[in-house]
Amino acid sequence: MSAARRLLALDPGETTGWSIWRYGDETPLTHVEHGMQAGGLRGFIQLMHERDGQFDEVVAESFILDGRTAFPNITPLRIEGALAALWHGPVTLQRNVFKRHAPDALLKELGLWWKGPGHDRDSARHAIAYLLGKKHMPTLLSIYPLPE
Repeated sequence: MSAARRLLALDPGETTGWSIWRYGDETPLTHVEHGMQAGGLRGFIQLMHERDGQFDEVVAESFILDGRTAFPNITPLRIEGALAALWHGPVTLQRNVFKRHAPDALLKELGLWWKGPGHDRDSARHAIAYLLGKKHMPTLLSIYPLPE
């Protein structure tokens, strides 16, 4: 059995939503802490310094220039660059559509519906999508238990 892993999930932007999680080979994804960090790139850098040593891997929403917005805010792209410069451990970037794996109803059912603008909730969506995508059985079974 391997040691528990600590995951930092990010929804980067002018206000970055973040959450820290634990999971292991035999334990499901478990929420540890969450919040929102204002200040764009500088706020993100501050967050990384404050949380240094509290996680082993990162999952974050990736910035995709898809043409839907005439003048997109590229703060998330700047944060991706800062993440690459500041963190040398495993990073998984996800498209925004991965959040569909954790709809509002699921977050509410799991007790992860946190009040406020929702950037921290979006980080939770990325954490859940990450473990579901890895087919992490303890997390899958905790969310979708087998019928008795």
